[in-house]
Amino acid sequence: MSTQTPDEKKVKLWDFPVRLFHWALVAAIATSWWTNRQVMIDIHAIAGYTVLALVLFRIVWGFVGSSNARFTSFLTGPGKVVDYALKIPKGSMSDLTYAGHNPAGGWMVAVLILLVGVQAVSGLFASEDTFLFFDGPLVAYASADVARVMNWIHHTNINLIYAAVGLHVFAALFYLVVKRENLIGAMVTGVRKVPVDLADRFMRINFASPVLGIIILGVCGLLVWGGVTLARG
Repeated sequence: MSTQTPDEKKVKLWDFPVRLFHWALVAAIATSWWTNRQVMIDIHAIAGYTVLALVLFRIVWGFVGSSNARFTSFLTGPGKVVDYALKIPKGSMSDLTYAGHNPAGGWMVAVLILLVGVQAVSGLFASEDTFLFFDGPLVAYASADVARVMNWIHHTNINLIYAAVGLHVFAALFYLVVKRENLIGAMVTGVRKVPVDLADRFMRINFASPVLGIIILGVCGLLVWGGVTLARG
């Protein structure tokens, strides 16, 4: 039975490619973390290549995807971010006023994309000659100094990723429990219930073709796979 009230309306919020990217990235990061702990280095590498393909896709989709998935729609100036953050404790700002990411959430998305992208790229140059005996596919093309720096980045940046992911999860739970706004459910189904008087702004979202998104994701995956294969020789 639907819990939708007469003054609410279901609207489409997130397209399929965005939702696929989100949950595939969650799975890839979780796999990367687990395989690192279990010293399953080959699967760890595959998870890293997957992250890189997903990041490349999201960058492209941030320019050609649905209107609320584009970077121009959610990356705002610092003034708007500060203004939004100051209003949260007062309960005077609702995410229902945004047909996509709020100003703070938008920059969190950008930071996460940057961090996991750096992690994936640095992993291509990583070299472990202790007990893992693993060399990234681009180690042979880098100097010892570059490989050393990339190793340091790869082992340091992961802590920033854990912190950012933790903050992201905390924010989602805060909105769910405190503000009663189910951002998690919307990212699963792509649909959100909003007050009727706010529905119009969601109706103005221009959704890109999901087929285009799948094609772009497939091309990004092939580029990463082909590049790694060529580098391995």
